[in-house]
Amino acid sequence: MIRQYYAQRVRGGDNPLRVGTVAAGDIFYLQDEGFFRDRYGGAAVCRTPWQVLGFLNGTMGAARRNRDTGLWESTYLSGRSDMALVRSLRDSRIVRQVAVRTLVLHDDLGLVKQPTLYPTLPDMRRFRPARFASAGASAPPTPRQRRAA
Repeated sequence: MIRQYYAQRVRGGDNPLRVGTVAAGDIFYLQDEGFFRDRYGGAAVCRTPWQVLGFLNGTMGAARRNRDTGLWESTYLSGRSDMALVRSLRDSRIVRQVAVRTLVLHDDLGLVKQPTLYPTLPDMRRFRPARFASAGASAPPTPRQRRAA
């Protein structure tokens, strides 16, 4: 699973790389600007799920000076992103950039799809005949044993 490294908000425990809380593959229900801007907004609209595809390289503005021109240049650093690429699961052609802080805000508000829980396996003892379930009973005779007897 791909995660954001050196993130501002990180997972707990021994985490020297500061691994972030948002992982690639997480599904969010992104809201429009009006949901956060309105003082007494209505309920969240959870119709279009968005999946996190990955994180962009972070831009460090005016990081070094160019010797030839004398101007300051921005550099790109891998693993230090504050922008994520998301894809609509309703219409998979739409890909857009979203700030990671927006995804964290959606996670705090519970606008994230919870992971799918798989059902527990059925009790296989219910499907066996009772006469073969006990340890002392012998297995059913094979066709070869029936012919010999």
